Amino acid sequence: MKHLFFTVFAATLFLTSCSSDDDGIGPDPVPEGDYAEGSFVLNEGNSNPATASISFIANDGTLTNDIFRKVNPDAAEIGTFLQNMFFDDTRAFIVSGSANSVTVVDRYTFEYVATISSDFENPRYGTIVGSKAYVTNAANFAQGSNDNFLTVINLDDYSTEKVVLNNSAEKILSEDGKVYISNGYYGEGNSIDVFDPTSNTVEKIIDLGKGNIPNSFQEEDDKILVMTADSTGLGKLFTIDLASASIEQTLTLPEATVSPGNIKIDDNKIYYTSGNAVYTIEQGETTFPEEALINFNTDESFSYLYGFDVEDDVIYISDSGNYATDSEAYRYSLDGNLEQTYTVGVGPNGFYTND
Repeated sequence: MKHLFFTVFAATLFLTSCSSDDDGIGPDPVPEGDYAEGSFVLNEGNSNPATASISFIANDGTLTNDIFRKVNPDAAEIGTFLQNMFFDDTRAFIVSGSANSVTVVDRYTFEYVATISSDFENPRYGTIVGSKAYVTNAANFAQGSNDNFLTVINLDDYSTEKVVLNNSAEKILSEDGKVYISNGYYGEGNSIDVFDPTSNTVEKIIDLGKGNIPNSFQEEDDKILVMTADSTGLGKLFTIDLASASIEQTLTLPEATVSPGNIKIDDNKIYYTSGNAVYTIEQGETTFPEEALINFNTDESFSYLYGFDVEDDVIYISDSGNYATDSEAYRYSLDGNLEQTYTVGVGPNGFYTND
């Protein structure tokens, strides 16, 4: 908010108005709130009992667990099987797959704003374009991709509408007014949809080729990098040029790097995972490393590397745990050294930076 400060000088009988921001010059306002600088940890939880929660790791390394309930003791529950979290300038949107809802909170204070619960069926991931949010829905998993759709949310009044896609709808991102939908999950899909919000239609389908199932993607410098893996685990990295909405480059990963995913780009480096290992490669390089940056070891028999993020010179990894008790998140330096271990909630599946 920009404020004008007025000082009245009665003795001189005139009014003076002054503001450092009148001309639009000056620093942006600093967000205020306990959760303005750090990373949210989405703990998907389980249903019996309901154990979903959200943790927060501040930039100084301080951990606070179950922040939604701490801030909003009387608010409605956020549901279980938390799937995704996305932001606009002032709000955070929390997707619950089991509750078929999106909970809206202030992204800096985490104060409850609203619950959106219409036109969802197994919601997955969301993004923002202008005054609307777009959330993918897997609908009835048993029917495959035939019934997948988008929920379009008007962020002015939280009204909703459905847009049928007739294709798999999983991860989603937006750039320059367009929405890009990854069509890969549970062993099917091999394309990226280019969705036009002005017409609510898919204007182009970018075919990645048979068997190349996209599992993660990220935009950087007017390109989208898409990581895929086929049924044998063989991975490929596609570079899509946004101006032409076409594939610019395809690179094949080593066979030893089984089922790569979780692609993240930070400071001209690409980070990705394979099993319980983290790898990194410079952008522009075409030869992938054989040696991992991090080999993550877990104490649980059936747990594995689950959540992953790279942001502001920090690598975050979470342990899936047993989905019944609290699990761990780990903070690493960019050279792969473990810096801190945190006990967070049940099933920590993702990290979301707030700054």
